[in-house]
Amino acid sequence: MFVIGLVVVTLVLAACQSGTVDLESPTPPATTGESASASPSGDGDGDDGGGEETSVFDLERGDCFSATGDQVETVTVVDCGQPHLYEVFGVFDHEAGDDDPYPGDDEILKYADDECQPLFEAFVGSDYQSSIYWITSVTPSDETWNEADDREIVCALKLGETATETTGSAEGTAE
Repeated sequence: MFVIGLVVVTLVLAACQSGTVDLESPTPPATTGESASASPSGDGDGDDGGGEETSVFDLERGDCFSATGDQVETVTVVDCGQPHLYEVFGVFDHEAGDDDPYPGDDEILKYADDECQPLFEAFVGSDYQSSIYWITSVTPSDETWNEADDREIVCALKLGETATETTGSAEGTAE
């Protein structure tokens, strides 16, 4: 789930129980999070390295997880003491009402970035710009916004740009 440079990236989340999420390379803390997309159906699989297979739509604050491939519908949630790629540090709903139109990809990315950064700083205990972690957000797509009334945004962090596994939680590390 994650690109080098000043790119805004976001994992897109559907509120239904099946779907796929594209994972691309994250951007550095000097900018904002990551980008990906979800759809109500598609092929995907999680990492086979132990842990519990969990729908990308069921991630919660404090979940540490890994995933492989460009599109996934499940991720492997593990104890944070085990090797993993991502850690969820916040989950919240977009402020728009059920009847409000989809704000567009750029606006949803900006909203996620604006809301995830303060949650990141409270969780990690360090400002995002000086952190070793990069933000990835899972956001609604146009399709899931309209068809499933999806408003949920999941904020996750990742260590660096590449698929570097880590162990332990980033919570309170001030890194």
